Amino acid sequence: MKPNPPYLATVVIAIVLMVVGLSLEGSLFSIAQLNQVVDQVLGVIGMDATREVGRVLVVVAPALLIVGSLFRGI
Repeated sequence: MKPNPPYLATVVIAIVLMVVGLSLEGSLFSIAQLNQVVDQVLGVIGMDATREVGRVLVVVAPALLIVGSLFRGI
């Protein structure tokens, strides 16, 4: 397989997921207003914004870039 550059939308989504994840995780930085908004959004679907959710988002962001570079159209 020849890697392709991911779409700009994929890169932007990955950056947003990384910032939200790092903010929720809280070891590097924490943005209180962002954490409140994420908690409200996740509350709609019955989830809490916890450190574990932040850690998952920190892992998902680079994985999204990898998938975007391997498969065309993502």
